[in-house]
Amino acid sequence: DFYNALANKDQEQFMKQLLYYLGGFAGGIPVFVLRDYAKDTLSLRWRSWMTTYYMQRYLENRTFYKIQSQSTIDNPDQRIVDDLSAFTGTALAFSLTLFNAAIDLISFSNILFGIYPPLFVVLLVYSIGGTAISIFLGKELVNLNFLQEKKEADFRYGLVRVRENAESIAFYGGEENEMQMLVQRFRSAFQNLTRLLVSSRNLEFFTSGYRYLIQILPAAVVAPMYFSGKIEFGVINQSVSAFNHILGDVSLIVYQFQAISAFSAVIDRLGEFDDLLDNSSDNHLDSTEKICIVYSSVKTPSFTPLNTNGSMIGESSNKMVDLENLTLVTPENATLILDLTLTIYEKEHLLITGPSGSGKTSLLRAMAGLWTSGRGKITFYVKDSDDF
Repeated sequence: DFYNALANKDQEQFMKQLLYYLGGFAGGIPVFVLRDYAKDTLSLRWRSWMTTYYMQRYLENRTFYKIQSQSTIDNPDQRIVDDLSAFTGTALAFSLTLFNAAIDLISFSNILFGIYPPLFVVLLVYSIGGTAISIFLGKELVNLNFLQEKKEADFRYGLVRVRENAESIAFYGGEENEMQMLVQRFRSAFQNLTRLLVSSRNLEFFTSGYRYLIQILPAAVVAPMYFSGKIEFGVINQSVSAFNHILGDVSLIVYQFQAISAFSAVIDRLGEFDDLLDNSSDNHLDSTEKICIVYSSVKTPSFTPLNTNGSMIGESSNKMVDLENLTLVTPENATLILDLTLTIYEKEHLLITGPSGSGKTSLLRAMAGLWTSGRGKITFYVKDSDDF
C-alpha cells in the first residue's frame, strides 16, 4: 500500500501509511532494545553458573593435577574462560536468530506463495543446494577453528608463564630461550590462521555469488504480471521484500557458516573437557589406579610408662608410615619401583637416593596421593590429636 500510494500519487494514503510506519517504529525500538538486553543478561547469568560449575569439577578430586601431570588436554583455563563465554553468548544469539527466522519464514512465505507459487519453490530448491555446497566447501573450517583456539591459548599461556617467572628468567638469563619458544608458538598460530583465512576466502567466493546471483529473479518473474496489469506496482516491491526475507531465513547456514564452524569448534573443546571431568569424577581417568592409601588412628595413652632407668617405653617404636608391596609405574607402563616394603618409625630419618628418573619424586607423590599409577598399600598412622 505504501508503494502503491507513492506510484498513484495518493498523498492522503501515503501519509496514512507513513504514520503507520512511524508508529510501528516507535513501538518497536523499546522491544528490540529490551530483547537484546534480556539476551545479554541471560547470557551473563548462564556463563556465571557454568563457570562456577566447571571450576568446582576442575578443582575436586585433584582433577587439575591429573590433567596437568598427564597432559590429557590443552589449556583447561582457556576452555573455562573463553570457550564458556563464547558458548553461552553464541548459543543464545543463534537460538534467537533461529526463532526470528522461523517467525519471518512463516510470515513471508504466505505472501510470496500467494503472489507466485513457483517462485517460492525455486527459492527452496536454490537454498537447499546452496546449503549443501557451503557445507562441502567449509568442512575444514571446524577443525581449523579448533586448532586456532588451541594455538592462540598456547601462545597466551607462554606469555603468562614469562610474567609469572620473570625473576627466575632474568636471574638465569633465559630471555633467548623464552623468545624462541614464544616466536615458535606465535608462528604456529600464524600459519594456522593463514590456512583458516584461505578456507574462509574460498567459502566467501561462493556465498557472495549465492547472495547476489538470485537477487534479480523475483523482479524478473513478477514484472510481466505487472506489465499485463494483473498486479499493481507495490506488489513488485512486496514480492522482492518477501523473497529476500525468505532467502535470508532458509539460507541461514550459508550466511552464518563461518560463525557456525567457530561455534562448533567451541562445542568440541567444551565437550572434550566435560568428558574428561566426568571420567575423573567416576575414577576412570587413571585406568591403573590401584594404590591404596589408609589412615590408621593410633590412640595416645593418657600417661607415658617409664623403664627402670627412667627412659620412656616405646619412645622410638611408634610406626609412622607403612609401605606394603608398593609398585609405581608410569602412564606408559614403565616400572619405577617394584614391590617396595618399608616401615618408617617415629623420630627416624630416611634419605632417598638414586639417579634422575629412578622414582624418588614419584614415591613422594604416591605417599601424598598424587601418583596413583601402580599397586600396593600405604598406611599412615595418625595420632588422635593429629589432623587426618
